[in-house]
Parts: sequence; C-alpha cells; structure tokens
Amino acid sequence: MFAIGDLALVLGEDGKPVPGVSPAAMQMARHVARIIGDELDLGPGRAPRPPFHYWDKGTMATIGRSAAVAWVGKLHFSGLLAWLAWLLIHLIFLVGFRNKLAVLFQWSYSYFTYKRSARLIISLPLEQDDVRRL
Repeated sequence: MFAIGDLALVLGEDGKPVPGVSPAAMQMARHVARIIGDELDLGPGRAPRPPFHYWDKGTMATIGRSAAVAWVGKLHFSGLLAWLAWLLIHLIFLVGFRNKLAVLFQWSYSYFTYKRSARLIISLPLEQDDVRRL
C-alpha cells in the first residue's frame, strides 16, 4: 500500500516535510508508478524500492490583479513580472492548443473588462428537453 500527495508525510533530504502541493504529489505519483511497474515486471520483493527525492521547481501564487509572488530557487520576485510568469506557466501546462487559446482569451476578456466569465453549475445527465431550456 502506498500513500502519496496530501495523505503522506514525506521528509526531504534536508529533513523538512515535502510541501503538500500538486507538483510534489505528481512527483510522488510518478515515483510510486515506477515502483509498481517494476514489481509487476520482476515480481513482489524482487524490485528495488529507491527512496523518493523531491525536486522543488519553485512556488508561485497570485495575490491580486497584476500581482503575484514567485520563489524559484534563490530567485524571489513579485508584482507584475511574477504575475505574468504565473500566467505563462499555467498556460504552458494546459493540454491542447485550443484549450490554451480559449483560456488566454477568457483571461484577457476578464482582465480588460473587469468581468468574470460565466460559471454554470448544472446537474447531469441532461435530457434533450433540458438542453433546449438552457
């Protein structure tokens, strides 16, 4: 049995806990998947279980309109530059060109008009009559 992400307390090489953020959880998931794959190939108890090593790629957070903070290694910056870096990183990790373009358009619209895009909460599955009423 394995525990990863927010369920696990993993100590880094420096003895401090690995942060409970999605990049750490994704690294843990890849690590555990490799171990499970090796054990499926070689049999239980025959595959080595190497220790987990967390690679901190940095931390970014938006704190307001055109404002963010970023820590990447020893480099710390904030303000508009950090906010633009945050936007760029999030766009890069979206899957598919159309998704990136749609999100960029929605963010631009929201930024320049000071309006939020529509957020709909609907129950599924929808019947044909329900769709016509929307």
